[in-house]
Amino acid sequence: MIITPTSLTITQLFGSTNEQYVIPTYQRRYSWHERQVWELIDDILLIDEGDTHLLGSIVCLAGPHTAGLNRLELVDGQQRLTTVTIILECIRQRMELDGEADEAAEVARLLSAKPLGGKALRKVALDSIDSAEFDRLVQNNRQQPFQNQQLAGAFEIVRGWIAERGLEELGAFLYRLKNQAVVIRLDVSEAKDAFKLFETINNRGLKLSPTDIIKNFLLGNAARFGADELHEARNSWAALIVHLDGTNPDAFFRYYLMALVGTRVTASEVVAKFKNVFMSQVVEAAALPERHLYADPVEPDDEDGEEPPPAEGSPGASTPQPAQQVSFVAFLARLVQCAKVYGELVLVKAADTRINRHLRNLRMIKAVQTYGFLMHLRVGGCPDKLFREVLELTESFVLRRHVCRERANETEALFARLSVVDPVAPVEATREAYRALCPSDEKFRDEFANASFPSNLIERARYCLERIEATRHGAHDELQVLGAADVHVEHIIPQKIKTKKAKEEFGDWVTYLGDKAESQHPKYVARIGNLTLFAGALNISASNNPFAMKKQAYKDSGILLTKELASLAQFKFKTVEQRSTMLAAKAVELWPSP
Repeated sequence: MIITPTSLTITQLFGSTNEQYVIPTYQRRYSWHERQVWELIDDILLIDEGDTHLLGSIVCLAGPHTAGLNRLELVDGQQRLTTVTIILECIRQRMELDGEADEAAEVARLLSAKPLGGKALRKVALDSIDSAEFDRLVQNNRQQPFQNQQLAGAFEIVRGWIAERGLEELGAFLYRLKNQAVVIRLDVSEAKDAFKLFETINNRGLKLSPTDIIKNFLLGNAARFGADELHEARNSWAALIVHLDGTNPDAFFRYYLMALVGTRVTASEVVAKFKNVFMSQVVEAAALPERHLYADPVEPDDEDGEEPPPAEGSPGASTPQPAQQVSFVAFLARLVQCAKVYGELVLVKAADTRINRHLRNLRMIKAVQTYGFLMHLRVGGCPDKLFREVLELTESFVLRRHVCRERANETEALFARLSVVDPVAPVEATREAYRALCPSDEKFRDEFANASFPSNLIERARYCLERIEATRHGAHDELQVLGAADVHVEHIIPQKIKTKKAKEEFGDWVTYLGDKAESQHPKYVARIGNLTLFAGALNISASNNPFAMKKQAYKDSGILLTKELASLAQFKFKTVEQRSTMLAAKAVELWPSP
């Protein structure tokens, strides 16, 4: 591996007019948060006179230089260079606005790549998914919302900070950034070496996500297979990034692997397991000299205890058969297809609206453990009708297990084992597997009545209330009001009752509820019996009977669960118990055992 390291100031890094740093399409979105942007600004501000500050290193895939434009592919360093570009661009605009034409032109030269006789281009070119939004943000065009809030936030932070600085202070900052901030540029001529170097840097302590490590493992090996394979891998990864936009890609790889190997994979096992799968399934990998390093199975690292063995006769009870070997291109194609399906599942973007309804429900009840199994079914060609049946079964099963606080790793292990089910005819095998681990009606009823739905589980409560409300309307279960943004989960007895502000906003519930109100309140406030659906806001003034103040608004509600509350003479802890018991009996009917 031939590496050419060079220590460069920003002026030197951006100074060559015929060099352009390209952030390729396979790179992820800009992802720096507010803290990291401020840290970079503070680092520049704190540079002492005559001193330098190391901003870090970048890895460039660079071929032999020519007289024309030399495009250096950024394998590592996109976040840092993009942020420096944002700062320089915003300073340039401020200088131009204040009539400092010479200084603005000097910064503009740093931001441009222009070969002799050629057209001026951006010094840092985003060929990635952020390209169009970056251009809009440079122009300060905010007519449409931005998908990448981190990128928009970085521009907002920098522009806000610059607006508060005087020209003299801004000039001093610009001098430090251009002449005292140093970047180590590592130029590598071979793609396979560039991606290997990136992983080596990670092994020396740089914190990278599993997705970043997998990307470099894939692209690095693709480069070793050949130019065509590298081209295919770059395009495939770019498509994968688009499909996973808005999701957690690390979670995708975990569920993708579970669906492939049929066993539970923990977060810490993802990278090693992916390498094992790649080396064992990709035909071309047989020729790699280090293939033997990945031959041994990954030792389990189960954060929640040992994975329970599958029930005898259940799907996956026997060891899954080794996957058939495929070409590298076929491996990539399946990976991209799985990413596309995963994005549709998580973001509720299936073509069938009835499927989307179920996917929304699964998201509300936090059924993330199901995604590997569901991905297996969709990629395997499960018909829509059968897929909807599986989704309906899955809603009931997962809700029952969540409410009954069954072991999450046991649930996840089941869904991993279910990935051996025939995707063309999955219903009966799925039903049988669910039945073996489904809590009984009695346990579900009792746990539902006593379950707590705190703020992090409020969407699960909303799902339950929406479904129960739908039964009140007979055949008319497509209520437009349900799911609307202005409908929220209402705590009948408020979440806070004892502070002065709470009494002013919600009424004097402490007096109304009577003895031991404050000590009993945490036990009952998050139960299903104390929750309902409501649109709008309630105007409650201090009162000895705050429930009476609410009743008129409840009476006018179009949501029957809420309207029924107006018929109650009072609403105290005993009422919460009674209502919870009533709703629990309904829950057993709505979410039956498989």
